[in-house]
Amino acid sequence: MESGPRDLTELRRAGDAHPSWFLDLVQPEIGGGRLDVSLLSKIDANPRATALRVSGLNQSSFERLVSDHGSQFKEIEFWKCPKLQDLTPLEDLPDLRMVSIFWNQRATRLWDLARTPRLSALRIDDFTRLHQLDDLYAGQTLKELIVGDAVWDKSTFETLEPLGTLRNLLNLSLLPKRIDDGRVQPLGSLTNLKTLRIPYNLFTTEQLAWLRAHLPEAVESDALAAVLPLKPPLHVGGKPRDVLLIGKRKPFLNSELDAARIRKHELGFQEMVAAFRGDPSLSPK
Repeated sequence: MESGPRDLTELRRAGDAHPSWFLDLVQPEIGGGRLDVSLLSKIDANPRATALRVSGLNQSSFERLVSDHGSQFKEIEFWKCPKLQDLTPLEDLPDLRMVSIFWNQRATRLWDLARTPRLSALRIDDFTRLHQLDDLYAGQTLKELIVGDAVWDKSTFETLEPLGTLRNLLNLSLLPKRIDDGRVQPLGSLTNLKTLRIPYNLFTTEQLAWLRAHLPEAVESDALAAVLPLKPPLHVGGKPRDVLLIGKRKPFLNSELDAARIRKHELGFQEMVAAFRGDPSLSPK
């Protein structure tokens, strides 16, 4: 019997599959529209729905949704609600299990995640004014976290230090434009990770070698390898490029024409990983 989404991906795709546990109040406009609060009556007509997707909320309709109907839902996707400034009303929903928020232009913080102690999955994509992730310190129940950019390449965060405390994380997708302090080290504490998705050029090759040395070997992540094969290849200046060297400011190359350079990069990466494993006190520059 269907009871709810297993992860954030299933919650996101519920709008296409329309399982019995899902209620969709997304507006048809490209920008998310503006929700007519009379549509909230559909919630009363669907008392068995435990997951909700909604768009076009302003602060007033958001607060009304939470106060009048929020306790019904364990999973909520706020899809294109850019005018929400204060997310703290979510603190009144202690049974929330998943929250997904795509596109916000006003909020500068999240909420006290200690007030949502069952929260296991959180997605915060394309927040233009969120630069401090300190609210994540209280997200110790999180097992899945998606944070950064989904469409616009604009997200910047001061530091990843709060993420380094989330020792229960299993799946992390971290896709910002920039980390202000430039440090990768907080991610090295996430020793329970199973999957890690980060931009290939967010950190230097040396930083990624350090991270490779400190995370379990079984972690699935293309960014923790020396090179990334490209299929199909890119064509730059009329020439195929079928390999990307992993690391900040590293180029796309041709596996045949640039074989020696690629091999040198791979060997250098392996040597750095071995050095960091051999001396855990070493830090990347």
